[in-house]
Amino acid sequence: MHFHFALCPVRHPSPLKSDSFKNGIKPYTKAATNGRFKAVFGILAGLIAAGPNLSWANAQQAEIALNADSEEVQLFGLVAPNPGLELKMSGPFDLITLDLAEEAGDVWADIRKGFSIPDLETQAVDVRERALLKNKRMVNNMLQRSEPYIYFIAQECAKRGMPSELALLPFIESQFNPHARSPSAAEGLWQFIPSTGRQFDLKQNKWVDERRDLVASTRAALDYLTYLYDMHGDWHLALLSYNWGEGSVLRAVKKAQEAGLEPTLDNLELPLETRHYIPKLQALKNLIQSPERFGLSLPKFPNKPYFAEIKRSADVDLREIARLADVELELIRKLNPGLNQPVLYAAHSNTLLVPVEYSAKIQASLKQYKPPKTQRSYTVKKGDTLGEIAQRFDVSVKALQKLNGLGKKKLIKPGMKLSIPHTPKPGSWES
Repeated sequence: MHFHFALCPVRHPSPLKSDSFKNGIKPYTKAATNGRFKAVFGILAGLIAAGPNLSWANAQQAEIALNADSEEVQLFGLVAPNPGLELKMSGPFDLITLDLAEEAGDVWADIRKGFSIPDLETQAVDVRERALLKNKRMVNNMLQRSEPYIYFIAQECAKRGMPSELALLPFIESQFNPHARSPSAAEGLWQFIPSTGRQFDLKQNKWVDERRDLVASTRAALDYLTYLYDMHGDWHLALLSYNWGEGSVLRAVKKAQEAGLEPTLDNLELPLETRHYIPKLQALKNLIQSPERFGLSLPKFPNKPYFAEIKRSADVDLREIARLADVELELIRKLNPGLNQPVLYAAHSNTLLVPVEYSAKIQASLKQYKPPKTQRSYTVKKGDTLGEIAQRFDVSVKALQKLNGLGKKKLIKPGMKLSIPHTPKPGSWES
């Protein structure tokens, strides 16, 4: 059962530079074997025999088929990840129909109901499905890793009336690893490069990198996808633009149209990775639709929030919070990967995500939390502003106001002595 989605109102974000979202990881190419050389010569012979009528896209499909059985070429769009770092996906089966006999309250069943991007049935999808079949352990790990994030992302898509297929994109982009980093410096679940992150107001400094922040990066990614859909009026073109850059796709569309062709996937001249992008998403969609065809069982994730949000106006040492709450610090880190240190600096990030099952314990520990009494002071000079003083000491304006009783009726003036709130000692998550 499919349903029509309502588009968000047209937005007008800050102008983007062409090709500003090139976030792909180049496929790893295996050295050719004798058998591969023979296959290449066979393809070339076929091209010559077929003459000029064989499209560029067909040649690409031949290359895809050639690589289909090479386990070392790609997994599912990702080069086999280095230990401790998992980056992009690549790899493969037949399109299926929606199974309505789903257990109620399952996040995957809810995602299936929102599928609305037109299906793709091509050889490239078969290739990606075969890669999924060959790498079941990787697929299972990836699915398990999505647990803290998938419900939230699917709900954000639903709130905006966007296709639920988009909630599967982090599987392709990062294998749902928020710490994934590509050779082009793209980071996070959605793999934003630094410049595009800044264009979508994602903070990047020594305290936080919101490209890795679940809430901020999901908001930015869906804003960007909305912008791309508004540009093209077609989800396939929007997805190609997300991978390759909107400027590159616009040029490819123009070239196809000038040749009298419809700007479909088969008619656009695309780099191999971008040509694989939608087949990867389709293969994943097929797996979520009918996991039994792949010999897999989807993990049972309830269709309800995994985490709760806690707002803080003062700095907090998360190591101490974990100790007071008697929970593993890793539980907090998993949901707050945008924090570069185990400290929530209210001046840079005022929201802490915590697992719902531990939220009461962590809330209680926050009430018990007492930062060290080390107090600093500062004498206001002529020309100072409260914002500048707060920035100098890495504290929030609100914290300064609260500690010193400042407000509309009491403002700073030269010669006034201000108490500066304590700032937790920086450190690493591993310390």
